[in-house]
Amino acid sequence: MILGLDDITGGKEIVNFFIWLGLTFLFYLVSYVATLNVIDDLTKNRWIKIPAMWGVALITSGLMSILSYNPLILFFFMLVANHFRLKKLSLYNDEKNRNSNPSKAIFYIASYGYIFLVLVITHYIEFLNSL
Repeated sequence: MILGLDDITGGKEIVNFFIWLGLTFLFYLVSYVATLNVIDDLTKNRWIKIPAMWGVALITSGLMSILSYNPLILFFFMLVANHFRLKKLSLYNDEKNRNSNPSKAIFYIASYGYIFLVLVITHYIEFLNSL
């Protein structure tokens, strides 16, 4: 006799938790680490960074809503990671920004705006789908 997930107490919940944990890790890598670093490298210290990151927030939240992912826990991870990323960026011994003094306003508005827009748009899409 082979046991299935229904025979194990909490089996389906454990599998669902691991799927959620895997999605959280993947979304963190793709939608935060990769996206913000690529856009930072492309736009550097220009104001085009803000609409670029906010535009990518639409794509990210669309992908999250397609996969039925609730980004609330990821939102807090991204906020904490962004705080440390911007703190590191403000140090002038960073190799990428050695020649230029980065504008904190651009980086703060773009990155925190991206994080908040991902959360708001994803929940808005979920709200529309529930109607």
